[in-house]
Amino acid sequence: MTTGPVASSGAPVLVDFALQGGGAHGAFTWGVLDRLLEEPWLGIDGISGTSAGAMNAAVLVDGFAHNGAEGARAALENFWRRVSQAAVLSPFRRSPLDVLLGRWTLDYSPMFVAMDMMARVFSPYTSAPAVPIHCATSSPRLSISTG
Repeated sequence: MTTGPVASSGAPVLVDFALQGGGAHGAFTWGVLDRLLEEPWLGIDGISGTSAGAMNAAVLVDGFAHNGAEGARAALENFWRRVSQAAVLSPFRRSPLDVLLGRWTLDYSPMFVAMDMMARVFSPYTSAPAVPIHCATSSPRLSISTG
């Protein structure tokens, strides 16, 4: 049985990872990382990420520092299990009808609809007070009102 590709020196193949963001992508990436960490011929030389990818990277590095690849796998599993448990209390959930009909959208979630409407009505750009702007012109002070 072949254990996988190895460098000519027999050392592990070093790879760098750039992990993408997005909640569902982050959970999917956890599974991919978990599988890759099982491979003894593969070494992670560098890792970076954005959003959920950055969380995966930080958790992986912390777990790896404590107990190598097995520590990284355990840390990632613990992290994503806790994220999943916390989501149970989220107000942004599918309605019971959406669950029953198998729809994977928040379009009818009462909290999502309320927050979406508020974001369309109230904007921080229209409710901000006048902001003084200091500049070196003939006028000593300018004030811009956004309201």
